[in-house]
Amino acid sequence: MTRSAGEIYALASRFGARWPELVVAQWHLESAQGTALSGKYNYFGLKGKGSTKRTTEYINGKPVTIKDAFLDFNSTQECVRYLVDRWYLDWNGHKGVNNATSAESAAKMLQSEGYATDPQYANKLIRVMGQYKDLKKPMTSQFSSDRVDLLDVPDNFKGLDHQIKALRELSDSLTPEQYQKFTKTWRSAPATTKPKFPLAVPYFYQRDSKTGHGERMCQSSAIAMRIEQIDPSILRDDDSYLSIVQRYGDTVSQAAHQKALSYLGLKHQFRQNGTEKTLCELLDKGIAVPIGILHKGSIAKPTGGGHWITLIGYDEKFFHCHDPFGELDLTNGGYTKTGPTDGKNQRYTRKNLMKRWLIASQSDGWLWVIER
Repeated sequence: MTRSAGEIYALASRFGARWPELVVAQWHLESAQGTALSGKYNYFGLKGKGSTKRTTEYINGKPVTIKDAFLDFNSTQECVRYLVDRWYLDWNGHKGVNNATSAESAAKMLQSEGYATDPQYANKLIRVMGQYKDLKKPMTSQFSSDRVDLLDVPDNFKGLDHQIKALRELSDSLTPEQYQKFTKTWRSAPATTKPKFPLAVPYFYQRDSKTGHGERMCQSSAIAMRIEQIDPSILRDDDSYLSIVQRYGDTVSQAAHQKALSYLGLKHQFRQNGTEKTLCELLDKGIAVPIGILHKGSIAKPTGGGHWITLIGYDEKFFHCHDPFGELDLTNGGYTKTGPTDGKNQRYTRKNLMKRWLIASQSDGWLWVIER
């Protein structure tokens, strides 16, 4: 969907870009003013697992056409927030271009930080920014960063007098037709149909980690998959989540994960009383579920220090899952395949998987319940 320069400017300003006109210039160059997206709602050529498109890269200063993967987003807002969070604001120890002293310096910083391979990228951005210099005044007054997003109201409402007054003023401003439409939508019954399995959850392969912890970060990878399902703008990958966990402790520490999830603003429960019914109920709500299993030893006597996988669906016979290590031999234990995609969209039999998850009783399964 094409967006106007004004909309992009307003969103960039709202999400904290010091120079929203530079974001608009990137929108102009990367998506031909919103008419040629690289992925779903991807206006900025942001790369990652998602849509595959042809693109021009510069290798040794020469343009080469290649196929590459680009991120998909659920909305324009999500895409702009992702760009601003990772490139304009400071992110995971990386200094954002908001630290530059001018919009022109920020454009040069984007290039020096590796945003694009085009050697003229910064110069092109600077030229394009001149076309949007008149956006600044009207957009600043119309779309202030202090403007309240009505979608944030439910989470922030505490019943305070000034909040009630604001809602009453908003209510009084609606026409009878608008009020009737709002009431009808508000009272609409939620859909009760079950989601389609497997759930659309990105896969992370723990063993490709650049942190040196790839052999033991299954819990971080499993949780990162659920976070990615909730909002792909929160993390870059499972390594970025691990870096947050390590601020508070080790990757195998549930306490460290609890603090990391709190830092990310996500509701969470680490439970040790899960049942098979619990898993199905969560999956029926569209919630991917990281679970801890014993992955070594025979099915009769499973052993091991524990391994984490992420459930993404089920049917009468199987649980669908992403296993960050590879393909598990459910009967004998251990892994038969450990390639980069061998654990993606696995189907493990419910009967045998439950024997590796429910150890002492039918209600002692370890799991994470993570929500926005």
